[in-house]
Amino acid sequence: MHENFEYFLKSYSPVFPTEKPGDSQIERLEKILPGSLMEFIRRYGFVAFHGGLFQLCDPDEFRSVLALIFGADSDFHHRDCHVVGYSAFGVLQCWSDKYFKFEIELPLGVAYCRALTLPGWKPAASADHIASAVVPDREEADFLDVDGLPMFDRCVEKYGPLRPRGMFRICSRSCDLGRIRPYAASGQYPAYACIGAFLHSCTT
Repeated sequence: MHENFEYFLKSYSPVFPTEKPGDSQIERLEKILPGSLMEFIRRYGFVAFHGGLFQLCDPDEFRSVLALIFGADSDFHHRDCHVVGYSAFGVLQCWSDKYFKFEIELPLGVAYCRALTLPGWKPAASADHIASAVVPDREEADFLDVDGLPMFDRCVEKYGPLRPRGMFRICSRSCDLGRIRPYAASGQYPAYACIGAFLHSCTT
């Protein structure tokens, strides 16, 4: 197993799932994800880290979401881009054979892709090594309010520990960065419900 994943297990407060992916699920994922990530998923499943702040996932759970986000975009397509994890506030960590690792921040309606923003971009390491860094540290995974203060611990205090495959939903009126206040989250919901709200609030 890649040393980065060994570090995550020791240092990132993992929360292990009750079930691991089945053989057919593993076979499907092996066709689209790098070996280092797949080795970890085979062994441990879709683990959450930082007490539930970040969650690994099956890309197929977000396939229709990416279709809505990308639409007819010339650079991205939902069939060859894969969500491999998400934060408690709707920040998606994605993988692409073309662009490698990139990020979509649903609350802000933006995507960050080094391959498209850096002129002459070339991967600085192998796909296996880059994919092994897909889990953000706690500071990076948390979401900041307008005062620059992390929100996760306060949301857990107010709404309770995040349930498996859940997110904290940010109020639609707080989608703009300058309007995200402490406790702007309106509660915790299944991830699909929060994503629908993010997509609606950031496009209207």
